[in-house]
Amino acid sequence: MEKIKVIIPSHIHHNAQIITGFLMLKEQGWNVELEDRTGKPGNAFEDLPVVLAEYKGKKLVYDLWDGYQDRAAMEKCLDWADVYLKRSYSEEKNTALFPQQQDKILPLGFNYHLTHKKNPVNEPVWKALAKPLMGRAPDVYFTAEVFEGRAEQISHPPRILFLTRLWDDKDPSLDEATNRERTGINEARIHIIRTLRERYGDAFVGGLNDNALSRAWAADLVVPARLTERKKYVKLLHSCDICIGTMGLHESIGWKTAEYVAAAKAIVNETFHYQVPGAFAAGKNYLAFETAQQCIDAVQSLVDDPEKLYRMKLANETYYRNFLKPDLLVKNSLTAAEKLL
Repeated sequence: MEKIKVIIPSHIHHNAQIITGFLMLKEQGWNVELEDRTGKPGNAFEDLPVVLAEYKGKKLVYDLWDGYQDRAAMEKCLDWADVYLKRSYSEEKNTALFPQQQDKILPLGFNYHLTHKKNPVNEPVWKALAKPLMGRAPDVYFTAEVFEGRAEQISHPPRILFLTRLWDDKDPSLDEATNRERTGINEARIHIIRTLRERYGDAFVGGLNDNALSRAWAADLVVPARLTERKKYVKLLHSCDICIGTMGLHESIGWKTAEYVAAAKAIVNETFHYQVPGAFAAGKNYLAFETAQQCIDAVQSLVDDPEKLYRMKLANETYYRNFLKPDLLVKNSLTAAEKLL
């Protein structure tokens, strides 16, 4: 089998999923060799959210940036690559920003933080040993199997999950328009939580993470830390049926959305600004919203139609097992690269 050389230029946790996918393929008999260049002289891609690979004489870049915020660094990666696989993929932005190189850019897919016991980007041993003493799970706990779920029929009122955060809307480093936008985001999230809590009672699990900003805006909506500690959160996720997702930084698709897909949940999510491979579609895999009321109405439509809810769960289970499971995401990327070349 053709050797795949995987080059790790940085231990940024954005990269963990792709390295995990390659390690899973290695366990399946693929000829995968990892080279960790973090901190080594001559590493031109130090501290960037990218993984590099050499395969069949070609160079591949796996870009895990949230968006297109570092154009100069992206250009450096594009110059190195024969194929450029981008997590936050937009044909429009590719054309506008990289017209001479857009043909080498392909969509990569969702990203979320999971790992493998042999992943070199895992936290140091001392930190992994200390975390359980603080009531937290180490990185190595969060393997693909921890997130995977099966679509299940609903025999009870569906449980709805929305745990989120607020943004500082008085940040002096930002312009007035951006701070106003953050105010609107905060108000919308608070309205969604209040409405769903009132409407669904104990069937709704949601609120704001506990920090000074959340307490200042809506202290009554702050949830205890036991719900947001990551291991407990994943178990909570598996107990719910409808999960609400919001945009990440730079309009990226949030990591929680990928976790919802892996867990085979019905999803209500802010409208995607980027594309993923595999015909992941609004109306089939998720219901899109742009306003708080649209979110509330979308949740209600799934509560009112258990069959629709179940079909969405099935669609996301199928998508995960064909496109998002880390080994398949990487395998599909290699197939797409071969077709492009």
